[in-house]
Amino acid sequence: MKATFFLNPIKQIKKRSPNWKIAIVFSAFLSAFNLLNNSQYYSDTNFSSIVLSWSGTFAFLLLSWYVIAFLTEFIEKLDRKINLWERILIIVVSATILLALFSVIGAYVRKEFEGLNPRKEHVHFFIFLRGFVSIFIIYIFQSALNLNAKSQKIILQNQMLKTENIRAQYEILRQQVHPHFLFNSLSTLRSMIRSGNKNAETFIVKLSEIYRQLLLKREKEFIPLKEELEFVNDYSFMLFARFEDMLTIDTDIPENLMDLKVPTFSLQILLENCIKHNIVSQEKPLKIKIFNTGTDGLIIENNYQPKLSQAEPSGYGLQNLAQRYTLLGFPDSVDVFSDESVFRVRIKLLDL
Repeated sequence: MKATFFLNPIKQIKKRSPNWKIAIVFSAFLSAFNLLNNSQYYSDTNFSSIVLSWSGTFAFLLLSWYVIAFLTEFIEKLDRKINLWERILIIVVSATILLALFSVIGAYVRKEFEGLNPRKEHVHFFIFLRGFVSIFIIYIFQSALNLNAKSQKIILQNQMLKTENIRAQYEILRQQVHPHFLFNSLSTLRSMIRSGNKNAETFIVKLSEIYRQLLLKREKEFIPLKEELEFVNDYSFMLFARFEDMLTIDTDIPENLMDLKVPTFSLQILLENCIKHNIVSQEKPLKIKIFNTGTDGLIIENNYQPKLSQAEPSGYGLQNLAQRYTLLGFPDSVDVFSDESVFRVRIKLLDL
């Protein structure tokens, strides 16, 4: 149990491999800076002594980096919460021990290598002081790196949560389309049966085929315009079976746009919206046009002849479609225009 307790921080440190590249560069740079800062001291020293001093400083800084990182991870794994001052005290005590150990070893090596030089004994204090400053810099630098890593982790988690929420909202909106469509279709079928319409049986067959397509394509967020138009053709058959010559749907879309994408079932929603909110009769036939304006937009237009009374609140289909575009990352992709004679909806074609 104790071995696992001590090994876990080491495993956590190893996971931060990019930090160790920074540690090596940082230690090498700070060691070189120390040589430049002490250039006067090394002016009468041979090359071997300079290399030895740089190597010792580099080893000390790199080991200090490891020790501080280990202590930071170790403290975070403790069950008891450690406040800032306690954490600093642990770091200072550990750093003092490490610095004293390196100072003793360094003094011994220098004495053996260079011989005792009383003129240089006073530099040991400054070396010790610089060691403390270096440890402080390492601690600040690591704290900044760890804070940045935690911030990035929080941002990533928030983004993942946001993505999942958007996915859930989109799924709810998309699932709303299917019951709504089925309810309207069954209402239409009931009217046809009551009126003795001879196309009622064919209507049932087409309804089953369309609903099968709804189930097959419900997992898709986007669909090529060509597939959407094929689905609209089947849906139009159901509409013609009910309204016959009281309804016309004209489609004029260039072939080069067929591979562009639209949200799944978007045209079906717009056609359904036209039927639901406009009078369709012998006296007032409804004329629907689906065409392209030469840009990345697709227009669904009908002559405006609103029903005197609305069985359901209007705007459901358009709101649903606009929200789906927004949740998929394409806001302001549904434009609506209306005057006394025409009602027009423009949706964005997506090049994905």
